[in-house]
Amino acid sequence: MHCPCCGNLMEEGVLDSRGPIRWTDSASGTSIPTGAHDILLGKALGLLRPKAYLCRCCRKVVVEY
Repeated sequence: MHCPCCGNLMEEGVLDSRGPIRWTDSASGTSIPTGAHDILLGKALGLLRPKAYLCRCCRKVVVEY
């Protein structure tokens, strides 16, 4: 995958966590999805390591969910 910012080739890997990783538009202090727009990255009860691409040049990470 190429970086959407600079066009360089990104490194493929995974995000690693001891618990769920979520995207939210309002921080609530908990890792449990609480908002209507929250997205749990990876499977809720299985995979907690979603595929991610890293651009070291731009310091950006692109995550598939």
